Amino acid sequence: MPGRRESTEFTERMALAVHAAATATEERTVFSAPCACRVRAFSIVSDIAVTGDNTNTTNLNVKNKGAAGVGTTVVATLNLPTGTNLVAFDENAIPLAAAGAFAMVEGDTLTLEFVKVGTGVAIGPGMLTIDWEPL
Repeated sequence: MPGRRESTEFTERMALAVHAAATATEERTVFSAPCACRVRAFSIVSDIAVTGDNTNTTNLNVKNKGAAGVGTTVVATLNLPTGTNLVAFDENAIPLAAAGAFAMVEGDTLTLEFVKVGTGVAIGPGMLTIDWEPL
């Protein structure tokens, strides 16, 4: 049977509230590992168009906070410089760090960090998608 197999791969989707351009850097919880797992991909869909800019922009980082919530490892990043835009209602990958797919232990938490650069840009509302599989 073609397609993914429910018993081995999962897709989590969560709604994202608006990140206003004027908002300082902020971080939101997006996933808590229900078991030991490997995260394979991230993507974002914004309900509004976002035009990248070198001076005034917002960069997106997915961070592994670990089970204690204090981790700082960036596991995926989407910067929005001039020429990198989010088209409204179009899925955009958030590229994994150089290490690629990564493992999490049960209870590890991922966050989505919006890093304001200059005056920032508004993002969302929208949806974040995480593809993962149990180990």
